[in-house]
Amino acid sequence: MAEETVVRARVRHEPDRSYTVLVVGPAGEVEVGATNETGQLDRLAAEGAARLLGVRPEQVAVELVVPRPPYGRDGQLVRITSRDVPEDHGALGQAHWFGAEAAWFVTVAGSGTGVVASEGLDFAPRVEQAELAELTDHLQRAGRRG
Repeated sequence: MAEETVVRARVRHEPDRSYTVLVVGPAGEVEVGATNETGQLDRLAAEGAARLLGVRPEQVAVELVVPRPPYGRDGQLVRITSRDVPEDHGALGQAHWFGAEAAWFVTVAGSGTGVVASEGLDFAPRVEQAELAELTDHLQRAGRRG
């Protein structure tokens, strides 16, 4: 089996909320792909690095850095729009960036906290007073326990 090559890569957040993957190759940093889904980032980086190095993707170990997006901030109200989170689809929550997962921790009243990708969130939600009151109460109770 061929030796594994460690390659550095990073994600650039685009204004349309898509992601561009850049890999550091022999000639410097090179764009290797773009996607609208965070779940595709690792694959794009590995395949792009393999193309740059002329090896198979399984021979590449990618150290991928996904910086905090320019949109969204810790403590911001968001609405979950992802169908990947069916139990909370449409729910109002409070988001905090979780860089290790390249996603957001989102706390929702009644169901707790879960990890949601940026593309699964509305960062400018319409908020009803009753749901805001419920979320605020939930966060306050959780803060007293923690």
